[in-house]
Amino acid sequence: MLRLVWRHLPELRALDISTIPQEKQGNTKIKILEAKFLRQNKTTAAKVNKVMTPVKEWLGSLSKKLSQRIEVLEKKYKRHEVIEETRTKSIVELLAEAQAQMAAEEYALAEKNLIEVIARDKKNFSAYELLAEIYRLSRSYVQAEEILRYLIKLKSLKYRRSSQEPLKRAKFEDLETVTLQAVDVDQDLARYYDDLAKVYEAMGKKDRALDAYMKANTILPNNPKFLDKITELAISINDDGLARKTFKQLKEINPDNAKLESFAAALEKMK
Repeated sequence: MLRLVWRHLPELRALDISTIPQEKQGNTKIKILEAKFLRQNKTTAAKVNKVMTPVKEWLGSLSKKLSQRIEVLEKKYKRHEVIEETRTKSIVELLAEAQAQMAAEEYALAEKNLIEVIARDKKNFSAYELLAEIYRLSRSYVQAEEILRYLIKLKSLKYRRSSQEPLKRAKFEDLETVTLQAVDVDQDLARYYDDLAKVYEAMGKKDRALDAYMKANTILPNNPKFLDKITELAISINDDGLARKTFKQLKEINPDNAKLESFAAALEKMK
């Protein structure tokens, strides 16, 4: 039998089983079954998607734009051979190199290294923080805003998981509110709101900047820097009540503040 098969092996190799009528029928059955399975699978997926959509909205809405941005940047850098050298470095080395490049205002190179870190570690806070700073310094304010809001979401989710509170279906703003009301909220959030406020100020969005500073002040109450900025912005948008309230707090906490006199004069004009 072996000798017989061996002699006819070339013929067997050349044999196209798709030309056999029985095989054609078999292939047709398989295709029908596959189509049926796909229809069933799509129906199931649609049901699951309907239930999960509210959850996915607040888990992925902010990260979606960021992911798209990262993909664009990765494609851009892959055109250069230098990306291969980046792949061989550790995350610690890449972060240190990015910081040195930022100090030298080599933002494009720093951005490349940080993108590589994020590609390896999707929740590396240091990489996101530095990347947000790069975008702020390079006046890419929309990107800076997206990353800072993403950082706030990540930190809020991290707190909710560590506190064993249920992750209810909610919008980002709801998650943010619950986190700010917590007693032991992570103080890094105050820094993120501070950075976000700076971005909004640069964009000319005073209302949003004021809101961000107030959230930062919720986490670190009586912080002279935040009270100073809240007073300044409240005066600029003619919010008399808020301006007077924060001015009073600022005067008590930081009586040597050089801006108190100008704030007082501005408040006098608001009467």
